[in-house]
Amino acid sequence: MVEHSKPKRDAHAIRDEQDIVDLDALVRDYTDENVSLHHAERFEDDRDAPPKRKNDAQTWREQLENFLRTPYDQSYVSERVDSSSSERVWAAMAHLSLLIGVPLGVSSAGILGVCIALLPLAIYFAHRARAPFAAKHAMQAALALLISTVGWFGLVVASGILGVILTILLTATLVGILALPFLWLGLLVLWLMLLVLPFGSFFLSVVGAVQALRGRTFSYPYIGKWAR
Repeated sequence: MVEHSKPKRDAHAIRDEQDIVDLDALVRDYTDENVSLHHAERFEDDRDAPPKRKNDAQTWREQLENFLRTPYDQSYVSERVDSSSSERVWAAMAHLSLLIGVPLGVSSAGILGVCIALLPLAIYFAHRARAPFAAKHAMQAALALLISTVGWFGLVVASGILGVILTILLTATLVGILALPFLWLGLLVLWLMLLVLPFGSFFLSVVGAVQALRGRTFSYPYIGKWAR
């Protein structure tokens, strides 16, 4: 019988096949190494990145708390400024307008307060280009007058409406009825605190006028952060 000899494989073909296998292994190793390096870099970036805020509501609450804790800018210090006597008089007049505007504004639901605020606003626009000392005092006085009248009336009305709504909701349950006295007590305390706003603006307006006549800077609490 004639034996059929198996075809011999070419040595070059064997080497080429081995090269292909080795090349595939090299590609896999390179890919795995890059993937591992990419994950390591992402881990480093996540570890070095600052922690994210929990939510926007918490950020807003933190900003409000920081604002309420600091009625003045950290860099605020009353200092003397070179100014003419007329600038000082105009600045003092802007502050003293609160002595008239606050009682009229409170008694008229803020309407007359807006009208009286036109006086310090007119002083501001008349002096903002050539007398920044008087202009800054006048802007703060105008904002203080508007907040002490329009803002005060708005807070009183808003708290009253909120109190009525909460009263209606609480009367729907027995526990709510028992909580009504605490709600009314809280509203009473809030309204008593709101009375401090107009009277406090009286005192601050006099202090501001005195500081203006002395040629010194002056800042109302919180308001001075806006009127720069």
